[in-house]
Amino acid sequence: MFIRTKPAIIRTAAIGTAVGAATFFGAVGQASADVQPGAYTSTTLSSGIVLLQRGARVEGGDLVLIGRYPIHSTPGGGYVDLFPGHRVVLISDGHGGYNGPAYFDGAVIGAIALTPQR
Repeated sequence: MFIRTKPAIIRTAAIGTAVGAATFFGAVGQASADVQPGAYTSTTLSSGIVLLQRGARVEGGDLVLIGRYPIHSTPGGGYVDLFPGHRVVLISDGHGGYNGPAYFDGAVIGAIALTPQR
């Protein structure tokens, strides 16, 4: 016997799971690592190709890139919402830098790397 599930039910379950995880990890992230202040080189990649490389800095809890964006702390670093639907995740690389996926409307569209300027 086969059971047919409507796409709306699957979508609702996925959204509920995502909201639950965000709530749980958001609460955990309050007492977590922060992205360290300083000067960085920001590299934006898509499919392994460098799209943009420019100077960036972290100051006052914000990523200062093309604009000034608040960094939301997570256990491994943080994330930044650059504009509605576009989020970059900054995961510590253990060597003073950060890298992670870039999302648009929940789909991975590339990656970001913050490399400390020394």
